Amino acid sequence: MLIDFHTHLDAYKKEELSAQLASFKGLLISASMNEQSYLQNCRIAAELGSKGARIIPTFGIHPNCAEEGAELLEDKESVKRFESYLQDCPLIGEIGMDFCWSKASRKSQEKVFRWFLDYSQKSGKYCVIHTKDAEKEIADILEDYPAARPVIHWYDGPEDIFRGFIKKGYPQTFGVESIRSEHIQKLLRLTPPQLLLAETDNPESEIWLGGKRKDLGLIEKVYQDLAGLLGISQVKLENQIEENVKKICAPLLEGA
Repeated sequence: MLIDFHTHLDAYKKEELSAQLASFKGLLISASMNEQSYLQNCRIAAELGSKGARIIPTFGIHPNCAEEGAELLEDKESVKRFESYLQDCPLIGEIGMDFCWSKASRKSQEKVFRWFLDYSQKSGKYCVIHTKDAEKEIADILEDYPAARPVIHWYDGPEDIFRGFIKKGYPQTFGVESIRSEHIQKLLRLTPPQLLLAETDNPESEIWLGGKRKDLGLIEKVYQDLAGLLGISQVKLENQIEENVKKICAPLLEGA
């Protein structure tokens, strides 16, 4: 079974997505950027999910949305809503910090990030973490939440920090840049099979890297690329990732 562990279905046009879902078989974990994004992902899952394609919306606040997120965390009613969303989600995401592209202040980013890590630590739910150019700061903050359960999304930072994440047993997602980057390929080969996950970060990432695809089927190319880089069969990789997802959260695979 193909599992796209990190995509953004709310960023597609509804008609485009509906047509693609009719033929896609597998599991799509749709990360959210903020509250509005999450609610849209929930609507997509309710209206377009089928026996062929299972859609799992997850709630998080992306670093790009951290200024508004930090303000909402000062409001008790907003916090209650956020907690109710997280209770409904089998995992959390997308959260983290970004000192490359995000215009949000570091203070706001850290405040939002720590709030979600605290929830992860208390609930035992995994959280998908964006780390761009904030790898050291994120590694340091995670030391304050030893029971939190991170999944590191599309890591391309320093190798020493990556090795630290691997040592702590943090699962890692690899996607469309893997075939293009020797650095990421080295990180891929350093990753134990039991920590490996696949993603597309659709619909913008392949286009951003100079490609032309944004279809749901792009995840199969990611599997093909990763299997080729690792020198294993695609079937073996699919089975390994399915087992890894089951360990992260067995309900993700129920009915898939």
